[in-house]
Amino acid sequence: MSRKNITHKLGFALHSVVYSLCFLQTPVFKGEEENRLEDAKQFILRLLESETFALAVLGVGIAIGLLILYNRRKAIPELEIQVIKEDTWFATRDDNNRIGIVVSVDLRNKSTSGIYITNCKLSGYSPREDPKKIHLESSSKELSFPKYKHFYKGQEFYLGPYSSEKLWFYYESRSMTMANLIEASLSVKDSRKKRKSVRIGIPRHADQIAVYQEMAKMW
Repeated sequence: MSRKNITHKLGFALHSVVYSLCFLQTPVFKGEEENRLEDAKQFILRLLESETFALAVLGVGIAIGLLILYNRRKAIPELEIQVIKEDTWFATRDDNNRIGIVVSVDLRNKSTSGIYITNCKLSGYSPREDPKKIHLESSSKELSFPKYKHFYKGQEFYLGPYSSEKLWFYYESRSMTMANLIEASLSVKDSRKKRKSVRIGIPRHADQIAVYQEMAKMW
């Protein structure tokens, strides 16, 4: 095929592409696009004005309102929970390869009536009784537990009106982690089956971090 024929065919193909693009911009296609947009607007307007849509919105509003009322009824607004950061930590135990978690809180009762606390769960875990001492890996160092009152499942702790008390809880988890921070939900439950929940961050014990850093240097 000659160079002239090739040039002619390329020119014809380019002309066809340009013509097609121009054709798509004609008022006929623009009109169809505008009609579709107008139809969509009309459909949305009819939907918003329909009785079914109004009933659906009303139903969703009622459901949200009932959920809010239920949560308020199950909450303990008079209880204030403040995490004691210096005595809240976790560490990997060397005796059972589980995560030992210590959470310390300052509980404040701001009401005129007392509160009987029956449980304090940490993301589904209940506090355990009499935890064994935690020794760090490759070290004789023993981690000290807080000096506050130790609370565990099965106890019932009374918090008087306008009073405060410091408590600590111990939990164990089989979920191993090498992270230095655990985020979890702490939920305090009273004898009325009401709850108060807060989201807390639990750091790895500083002494265990130091041990890991020393082991990393030897590697």
